[in-house]
Amino acid sequence: MFLTTTQRRNPALIDAAIALHRDGTIEPDTYVIDRDAVARNAAALAAAGREHGVDLWFVAKQYGRNPLVSTTIAEHIESATAIDHREAQMLLGAGVRLANLGHLVQTPVRRLPALLAAGPDYVTVTDTANLRAVARVASAQGRIQRLLLKIRGARNVTFPGQDGGFELDDVEGALLLARSIDGVEIAGVTGFPCISFDESAQRPEPTDTYPKVAEAAGILRGHGIEALLSLPSHTSVSTIGQIADLGGRFGEPGHALTGTTPEHAVRDDLAEQPALVYVSEIAQLGSAPSVFGGGFYSRGHARRMIVQTDRGLRAASLHKASAASIDYYRRFDWDGDGPAAQIGDTAVMAFRTQIFVTRSQVAVVSGVGIGAPRVDGVFDAQGRRLR
Repeated sequence: MFLTTTQRRNPALIDAAIALHRDGTIEPDTYVIDRDAVARNAAALAAAGREHGVDLWFVAKQYGRNPLVSTTIAEHIESATAIDHREAQMLLGAGVRLANLGHLVQTPVRRLPALLAAGPDYVTVTDTANLRAVARVASAQGRIQRLLLKIRGARNVTFPGQDGGFELDDVEGALLLARSIDGVEIAGVTGFPCISFDESAQRPEPTDTYPKVAEAAGILRGHGIEALLSLPSHTSVSTIGQIADLGGRFGEPGHALTGTTPEHAVRDDLAEQPALVYVSEIAQLGSAPSVFGGGFYSRGHARRMIVQTDRGLRAASLHKASAASIDYYRRFDWDGDGPAAQIGDTAVMAFRTQIFVTRSQVAVVSGVGIGAPRVDGVFDAQGRRLR
């Protein structure tokens, strides 16, 4: 999906990834992240946020909740939003400020005391039961926790496994409940996704969830609440102005930090530089030419790869793979003739990631742009250091 763009805009990362695999420093099924490029991307996003008055909360799941990458981003974007309680713990362990807890996954009730004690700026809740649970813990801790109400998304854009939230008819009741108990106050609303890449228009557009979120904000404002809007999911330098125009106060860059938004597949002039590639190797060359898997995400749109043979590069196209299968291997076909390959040859790809749901390793590399790449650490897909 992003290989051609990466070849044009960050070829040194591909070269570094090939060299690290060929000398045995990294294994197949490893994502390689250009830490310096991530820092530049974070700086560009932060500057755009300041320009448009949009506060940014970065998301860590796409790059495997990696602590080195997170602390690098936090030098420019100081706060993060945690998808779930385990991501929250990884971010806090890396010393990152927690802006939002429960963004996509509600916090288990037995984890609330420890995580609320860390002082998140906001907690997202999806129903009155979770609102009451947060209130009980916050009240016991002697604090008032600001809440964002997640508004249930439009059915046509809500992903399986991510449903839930307040219906518009529930918003007023949730506000009255919050005002009747100790420990919480409602500060705003969110939904997911509010801005997404439109395949037909080939640009990010508001989804059908956005009008519901905007209407919910209007209900709260009618009761004297400022009603801050958090408008995920496509936050990039090119869309921060759009978020501001829609009334958004918060944006949540994730893929933009590694230069892997859907826009990067169709545009070559974006501020963010591709900063992530996936490395495997040729596993089979018989009846089913394949590379080793482990890191293929079902919505990643992995399509092309290049293979470093002993006599030069060779291009190949990946087969589509069913989300129902385990990605032990990924089949491919060669794109025309080229130098002969052998098992063990390095394969490099670039596609949309959700590293935290894979079996992959993550190698964080710096010095790529100056031709002196060094591995700062190798981690598992949950951000735990391996070496």
